[in-house]
Amino acid sequence: MIKIEKNIPIVNNGRPWKYKEYIDAFLDMDKGDSFVVNNYKIVNSVRKHAWKKKVALSFRKLSTGRYRIWKV
Repeated sequence: MIKIEKNIPIVNNGRPWKYKEYIDAFLDMDKGDSFVVNNYKIVNSVRKHAWKKKVALSFRKLSTGRYRIWKV
């Protein structure tokens, strides 16, 4: 016999976001605001999340390993 339990909370054991602070900062920005990051992996992660949320984004390479991300 299987015992059915009710009102047991679901624990989310998924992998936490690696660059959550950058994604939150991007979503809180106004149009035309920007910030600089030191890794292309951060740029790619923010781009992916912006694409999912249908938010326009632009980025440019400033120098070796430095990028500026704008919300447009």
